[in-house]
Amino acid sequence: MDIETKMVTDHYHCMANASKALLPTNVSAEMRPDRIGYRMSLLRRALGLEKSEISDSLGIERTYWSRFENGKRPITETVAAMLVDRYGVTLDFLILNRWGGLPLDLAEKMRSIAAEDTTAN
Repeated sequence: MDIETKMVTDHYHCMANASKALLPTNVSAEMRPDRIGYRMSLLRRALGLEKSEISDSLGIERTYWSRFENGKRPITETVAAMLVDRYGVTLDFLILNRWGGLPLDLAEKMRSIAAEDTTAN
């Protein structure tokens, strides 16, 4: 049974890598945890929340949020769904950096913060 489990695991791992290879480079780049984390940071700051406040509102550990936002851990489906449900952000924005479909006021705040980040660097 261990051999069958390992074979299935190895096969699944290969499938995951193969599906990422099918994506255009720019799409794959936007799906990196550091890019998603930056967009999570934009959202949090546009909402005027501290890291502790947003993690508490989502019911997750503060260190868990920080790992997402700092790109140390990929976002989970559950956290992504909670952000969509509670704050009106879209999965297209979180995962693919596609701004269409966002509430206008939220998009404007996030664009303003992103512009400030660009000039600060």
